[in-house]
Amino acid sequence: MAGNILSKEAASLATIGTTGAALATGSAVLVGQLDARAGGALADLFIALFSLTAQWATITGIAAGTTIADLYLVPVIDGASSPDVDLTAGASYIPYTMRAGSFVAAKAPTAITNALFSSLPVDLFPTLYNVYILNRSGQTMSTGAVLKAMGAAAQYT
Repeated sequence: MAGNILSKEAASLATIGTTGAALATGSAVLVGQLDARAGGALADLFIALFSLTAQWATITGIAAGTTIADLYLVPVIDGASSPDVDLTAGASYIPYTMRAGSFVAAKAPTAITNALFSSLPVDLFPTLYNVYILNRSGQTMSTGAVLKAMGAAAQYT
């Protein structure tokens, strides 16, 4: 008799990493790695949601509907080498083919106060990813924005 395939929470909210220093608008930073390989910390995940906690000292121009950051998942297919990215301050470029989603402000954030943003679900391939955040807010993001992921796996019953 055939069973059912259901989605289930596969991992609790896992911290991918932080942006470290303040991140100027137009700048990208490697925040960490997401390991969806069989032996990885987030093994067997099919999809993930991402959350970004960030703040700004100045919020001029950050209104409802503003894309505050883009999320990029750059595959490290052989476990050691990844495609080139340009992390030039203020003019960073990561190929759009690796853009996994955006974080959008539902309302204008308050200066010097953490704001939480969420992504749409992102499909994952079983590989190692370098995870980048590109600041698109128009303002410098304060030190230490935090990126987390929650994954879902399939369960056969």
